This record gives sequence, structure tokens and C-alpha cells, in this order.
Amino acid sequence: MSKTRPEPINSLSDKADGSLRFILDNLARIKQLDHIVKAKLSQKLTSHCRIINYRDNRLVIAVESSSWATRLKFELPNLLSSLRADGFPGLRAIDIKVAESDQNSI
Repeated sequence: MSKTRPEPINSLSDKADGSLRFILDNLARIKQLDHIVKAKLSQKLTSHCRIINYRDNRLVIAVESSSWATRLKFELPNLLSSLRADGFPGLRAIDIKVAESDQNSI
């Protein structure tokens, strides 16, 4: 009787379909957007925010506190225009959520 070995996680993502494929594709899109958005914002701001969702052509950015949310709100018109010009023409809005975080998550 032979024992089966666990599969590496990479092989599971390569074989994914259905709901898992949708989740993995959405995660990849969120990571891509996080990188793009952080390249467009000031370094002070990027260390206090992260992309948490992209759905129905709406981007959701989490920030550490209401003061960072206020700073980000001033950047939204330029950020929205820039993202639309850089490959996200259907982007309708950017929402900001204040989310407390531990030190490693943002």
C-alpha cells in the first residue's frame, strides 16, 4: 500500500477551476491593483493603506485610521483618473474603509 504525498499549493492553484479559480483570479487582480495604487501614492500614504477588494468596478482601500482616510480622500480624484487611464477604464469609484490592523498586515 503506497502513501500519497501532499501536493504543493502551487500545483493546486494551477488546477483550480470554478469558484476557486474565481477567488484566485480576484486575488491576483487585487495584488496587481495594490502594487499599481501604491506606485501612484506618496510613500507616507502607501505604508498606511492597502487594497482589500475590487468588485463591480469599485476599488476598496483600507487605511489604518480616519486621519489617513482623510489624506487619501484628497488624492482620490487624481488616483481614479490615473487608474482609468492606466488600464482600468471601467473603474467607477474608490471606497475607503478604516480598518484597525496589526503591525504586519498593512
